[in-house]
Amino acid sequence: MMTPQTSETKFTTVDGVKIAYRRYGKANSFPLLYLNHLRGSMDTLDPLLFGAIAKNREVIVFDSFGIGHSEGTVPDSVKTMAAIAAKFLTAINVSVTDVIGFSMGGAVAQTLAWEYPKMVHKLILAGTQSGIGEAVVLPPREVLESAGANNDQPPTKEDMLYLFFYPSESSRALGEKWWERIHERKVEGEDRKAYLVGQGAQSQLAAIFSFTMDTANFERLNDIKAPTLVTNGHSDIMSPTPNSFVLQQKIPNAQLIIYPDAGHGHLFQVPELYAKHLELFLSDE
Repeated sequence: MMTPQTSETKFTTVDGVKIAYRRYGKANSFPLLYLNHLRGSMDTLDPLLFGAIAKNREVIVFDSFGIGHSEGTVPDSVKTMAAIAAKFLTAINVSVTDVIGFSMGGAVAQTLAWEYPKMVHKLILAGTQSGIGEAVVLPPREVLESAGANNDQPPTKEDMLYLFFYPSESSRALGEKWWERIHERKVEGEDRKAYLVGQGAQSQLAAIFSFTMDTANFERLNDIKAPTLVTNGHSDIMSPTPNSFVLQQKIPNAQLIIYPDAGHGHLFQVPELYAKHLELFLSDE
């Protein structure tokens, strides 16, 4: 079976733009589509997490417009990002899918769930938040500045450990292992496409800001009909953990898991445990 480290990069076309994607894992009724975080590409995904998920179900990952191995220009709108994801699924002949969105990808996943409800079977929202509304907490200014700083350069290991992991020895040690894992993929003839830089990163930040500041996106949580699992670390500095409780309360059929000694990147800190929890949720009919 193909793994995240060895799976073939395939291509399709959406609105005339060439999009790169990978599919691997055990065939099942509903594949799992992953929607990525700020500046992330397929080549920065954790192979331990996605390999563990793929033991039980098919995984679909892709680089949207202007990211990684794909062509085109990064949009500055979450709604446009969701439309691209929907068209991508249609292009690869997937009519219904489970969806997991992490961080910025969680905003895209929310939008996909209310704009294209027939395409989303079940929904996982990891380390993300809604638009502004009652009890929603914004990240500290210094965190926003850190996430948006030096967009012309890829983030360093220290940048990512600060943003994704809790500042304890145990969490940071697991973060170090994660950083090593995301560099494991080495496919002959394929250049590694890591973190987004330049105007594309700025466009993503603009999209996140617009989504978060739109109060209508808070109200539309009520429109999400798919069964939903919300997850986070106990101290997320990028999408503050209280916002995960807000999502669970506002989405009609949602449950919540909070991981101890963990931050924004909780799913990468305990990838095998996370995959087990995800499988319990997705396999429960």
